[in-house]
Amino acid sequence: MTATDAAPQHTGPESTGRGGILAALKGHVDLFLNAGSLMATTLITSVFGFAYWWVAAHVAPQAAVGQASAAVSAMTLIGTIGMFGMGTMLISELPTIARGKWDLISTCLLTAGSAATVGGLLYVLVATLWIPSLQEALGGTFGSFLLVLGIALNAMTLVLDEAMVGLLQGPLQLMRNAWFSLLKLVLLGVVAVIPGLALTGTVLLLTWVAGIVASTAILFRVLNRRGMIDSLRPRPSLMRGRGRATFDHNLLNLATYLPRAALPLIVTATLSAEANAAFYTAFMVLSFMAMVPGNVALTLFAVTAGDKSALRGKVRVGLLICLGAGFPASLVVLFLSDTIMGLFGAEYAKTAGDALAILTLTYVPFVFHHFFLAISRVQGRLRGAGIFSVFAGVAELLAAWWAGTHGDLNDLVTAVAIVMAIETVLVAPTVLKVVFAPVVDMSAVAEGVNVMSTTSLTLRERAWLPLEYIRTVGPLTGVDAERVRDALIGLHTADPTHRAVSRLDRSGANWQHMDGASFARYVQDAVTDLGPGPVDFDAMTRQLQSEQRAHHPVRILVGGGYFALKVSHAYGDAGPVNTLVREIVLAASEQRAARIAPSKRHKTALPKAWWKQFGLKPGRWKEGLSFARPPHIEEGPTRPWQAALTVRTARSAQVLGQMRAWRDQHAPGVTTSAITFAAFTAALIELGLKPDLRGGTFLADARRYLDKGVSIDSNFCMGPFLTPASLTDPVAIHTTLKAELATGRILTMMLLREGKIMLTGAPGMPDPYPAEVAVEPQPRLTFSNQGRHDMLGDLPWAVDPAGRVNQSVPTLNGPEGITLTTSEMNGVLHLEATFHGTTYDPAVIDRALYLVCSDPAGLIMANR
Repeated sequence: MTATDAAPQHTGPESTGRGGILAALKGHVDLFLNAGSLMATTLITSVFGFAYWWVAAHVAPQAAVGQASAAVSAMTLIGTIGMFGMGTMLISELPTIARGKWDLISTCLLTAGSAATVGGLLYVLVATLWIPSLQEALGGTFGSFLLVLGIALNAMTLVLDEAMVGLLQGPLQLMRNAWFSLLKLVLLGVVAVIPGLALTGTVLLLTWVAGIVASTAILFRVLNRRGMIDSLRPRPSLMRGRGRATFDHNLLNLATYLPRAALPLIVTATLSAEANAAFYTAFMVLSFMAMVPGNVALTLFAVTAGDKSALRGKVRVGLLICLGAGFPASLVVLFLSDTIMGLFGAEYAKTAGDALAILTLTYVPFVFHHFFLAISRVQGRLRGAGIFSVFAGVAELLAAWWAGTHGDLNDLVTAVAIVMAIETVLVAPTVLKVVFAPVVDMSAVAEGVNVMSTTSLTLRERAWLPLEYIRTVGPLTGVDAERVRDALIGLHTADPTHRAVSRLDRSGANWQHMDGASFARYVQDAVTDLGPGPVDFDAMTRQLQSEQRAHHPVRILVGGGYFALKVSHAYGDAGPVNTLVREIVLAASEQRAARIAPSKRHKTALPKAWWKQFGLKPGRWKEGLSFARPPHIEEGPTRPWQAALTVRTARSAQVLGQMRAWRDQHAPGVTTSAITFAAFTAALIELGLKPDLRGGTFLADARRYLDKGVSIDSNFCMGPFLTPASLTDPVAIHTTLKAELATGRILTMMLLREGKIMLTGAPGMPDPYPAEVAVEPQPRLTFSNQGRHDMLGDLPWAVDPAGRVNQSVPTLNGPEGITLTTSEMNGVLHLEATFHGTTYDPAVIDRALYLVCSDPAGLIMANR
């Protein structure tokens, strides 16, 4: 078992200019696949929607289809307005909420439903009093009631779908939309074969509303079965402080959807329901094409939010997708417009064949408008983009109204196309400025750093990029800050691309390699001199914990004979970091350059190890893919909370002997780490903390599965959640962990994690802490055994082993988590417990560590 956290392998430089087109596209897999994932929902709804209206066009009168399509347009328009930006707000807010997520969701659903109901009633009133053609499309009292109900339900489900995205449950919103698309089509087929039933616009609308209700019921059943809904109590107070963000989101969302949703209504009001039936079908074809730039632009915002350095590359690749693939497709539709409309019937081709051809000319304006919105979001110009888009949408609708009242359908769509062309002229400079802007690392330039070349982080390095941990050793002799700097400068002179002497670009996911002059300045900040002392080594650890993550992969404090190093897990786990600590300290004490040779880069080590473990052994596949999931955390009362990461340490030169004596008598073959873990859990119970005994996370090193001679100098660890029969029984812990490692499924977990990183990208920083914690928190335990650190025995120690400090401390933990890190060095057991002082009393954790170091056997036997 290995370190508190881990990271991927990387050796050798890879210049940014290397690769060509395929190498350039490889770095944008997240954009390709995330956009494709979003398109799946649009594709399913579009295909089934096409089928729905095709069937409706063949089984129902054209006037009924026109009435129903006008009603659906009203549902879409008013439902989108009724959302009031709450869906987008939920996407940004839900990840930061620890408890009560569904209280906020239900509040937003109720608000959206209420607002949409008011909007629906106003629509019915306006149609009844002032617009005869829309009044006819209402279909009487029942049709009006059904339309208002559908508007409210549509707004609520739109918010619900985006809430699923905010909960990282995108497949569930895809499932709901798939059921909705299928059910309304099935219901249309049922009503079509009922003898004597006239297929009016109201009947068609009924199938639509029934599909919404049924698909939502299916979604909630799945959510309940998974135990994902904690509470559905609306709390209006939750909206306090979220009004401005909600307004800005709503402004931009309305500006995006308004023209598309309202155009069919304009056609119905100025021309006829029959003309709208044909226009709506043509516009549906255009909407199917427009989903490409829409979803690519949305993904562009998701993967580059707050990361301006990545914006240029993502925009260029996104435009390549939309223009390189979508534009030729639009030309095909242009030349086959009559044939496509003829699929719905000869009357549809006659009415809207030319209109579809004109509409295809708006594809390029759609691309530039969507990318303008995405770039504006990334650059923080949300409100300005929203105001521009509102005026653009109003201009499109006014042009459509004027042309519809003075001409035919072709005149109407021509007027809209002209307005959209003008919009393109206005927004294209913003998009093209990003495309052709030079790539500059502004932080490096601001610091006067000359970056000679860069090396991309591997998938494993990117996976561990948000995490760091701290190693503190001492007291030592002959080690001071100036000597440490000289040792690192010597390493940089020998190998300027070594990761320990490179700059870490978190946003661009690169190692930046500096020239000698830049590194000489850089190392002054990387290594801080605390003076000759005396110093508090625990305070050194706390200082490094409190520092914000920055571009230092290695950050060092030196003073009073102590050496404290904070290292990014993108660099490595316990093994590589111990090698780094040992060499820097020895080089400093010997006043020479540090020498750390990177291992050979084994790019296929992980898939080869997985194939060796599972590939030709089908009998092991099921076992290799079955993972224990952390249990569902029951919701309960919460209190305000702030992070206050705290560490308590202990060491003992006698306890290992006591553990081995107890083991030989009561549990032969059990490891001392399993005894330590069980004793710590028992100590927490004795002190009244009531840890979650359903299981714990056990960090393990996957190098055991590699071929002989294959070494990895970066992070190669994983932390499966395991469920021993008892967390206070060393035998149960040892047996469970041994069985888990025998399966090799942590290799599958690592492969899946890398696959997810490839699909979704990886954040350079950890997610923000929540603002609340349970009133009665249950410790969620993580155990990390770093093994023997005897390789550090030849450091220039100033004291004997019993007095040596050898700390290993993570810089991140959950609000209710407690991480116990253990290591052995020259016969001494070293313990570090990391937790939040705002959750648990540090004095209690101190006491727990003392009990483990003084009487582990007594703790274990008392809980048998």
